[in-house]
Amino acid sequence: MGVNAMRPSEALNRAFVLADVTTTERKAVDGKDQGITTHAVLVGNIGLLLPRGEVSELVENQAICQLPNTSTWFNGVTSVRGNMIPVFDLHALFDISHEGKGRKMIVVGETEQAVAFWVDEMPRMISLVSDDAMSSAPPIPSLIKDHSNRFFLKDGQIWVDWDVREFFTTLGDLI
Repeated sequence: MGVNAMRPSEALNRAFVLADVTTTERKAVDGKDQGITTHAVLVGNIGLLLPRGEVSELVENQAICQLPNTSTWFNGVTSVRGNMIPVFDLHALFDISHEGKGRKMIVVGETEQAVAFWVDEMPRMISLVSDDAMSSAPPIPSLIKDHSNRFFLKDGQIWVDWDVREFFTTLGDLI
């Protein structure tokens, strides 16, 4: 093996850390704002940025086990790779109409830390720069606003950079 070569067992057992890249960290050498590029989803007219550095996936045809005596916006639990995760309907929570037929389930996180919620369409990649940042909070439900970091306006669509974990922890307390 060469001087800098790594044994296969070392490569397989080393820890990988995915850093959450912020807008200020993504500056080009010439000082221009490179912004952020991330996946985003729509819940009605609310655009939500999925967390960077966190596993997110679209799942289809999941059986959901409803739980008695819970809020209408809590659909129950589903099994994803052997883990039971909660499923939330943000449309019902925020009284947002939806077609229902085309909705997709997004799972954010892994193992027992995962959570699922319904979105209107497939996730999309979105690139945002500091010029897209809003100077004040838009008219969105206060529960999302309370768990938001920043707001962006791009091509007439509001996009929310939110703390998914804190948001759903708060919802879990309300069930």
